[in-house]
Amino acid sequence: MHVFKAVLFDVDGTLLDTAEFIFQAFEFALDKYGYPPKSRNEFSKLIGKPLDYNYSVLAPGSDVELLSKTHRDFQLSHLDLAKAYPSTIETLEELRAANLRIAAVTTRSRMSTIETLKLCKLSQYMDYVVAYEDVINAKPDPEPVCKALNYLGIEPFNAVMAGDSDADVMAGKNAGTTTIGATYGFHGARIADSNPDYLINSINEVIPLVIPSPAFENDALTIR
Repeated sequence: MHVFKAVLFDVDGTLLDTAEFIFQAFEFALDKYGYPPKSRNEFSKLIGKPLDYNYSVLAPGSDVELLSKTHRDFQLSHLDLAKAYPSTIETLEELRAANLRIAAVTTRSRMSTIETLKLCKLSQYMDYVVAYEDVINAKPDPEPVCKALNYLGIEPFNAVMAGDSDADVMAGKNAGTTTIGATYGFHGARIADSNPDYLINSINEVIPLVIPSPAFENDALTIR
């Protein structure tokens, strides 16, 4: 039987509901510097990619570093907009009780990531956090996933990467982990287009996948 030893989670749209936290930051930064407003659907399609890249798409020819800094400053002043999904804490407690290692792998800045995880009472469950500043190549490159696994001392074969974007799924695939696509995040059912090994509709559906037990039903999981 395949034994999993670690679960790596994306943060935004996977561990945390950060829709308002991210959308309002985009809206604030674009408005502050007089760029045309964009729809939240346009924002959603970009989430999971590095912030500088996102602003190069949203405001071509702009000072993306300035916009990105404004975005991050807004978020640091509005940490309360980030919320844990229902059952996130219970899920992490279950994984910890089963002696699984847990890491967060995100393209968001380290400071706001750490602060929102603390605010939402999730930081105590994290063995490691890999943020945007911690790597040269962001997801979908395997570097962030490999960095987390190297720290944990766990082989990709024994790990799962869970996220709501194609960048999350591809990073996991490129690193050699099992991949889980979260349909409840920013990309919704479109995550299936990335062909993750499994799809989940709620974060607690990770549990029967990585902790096999007759007590759990696998009907909620869709293997691809």
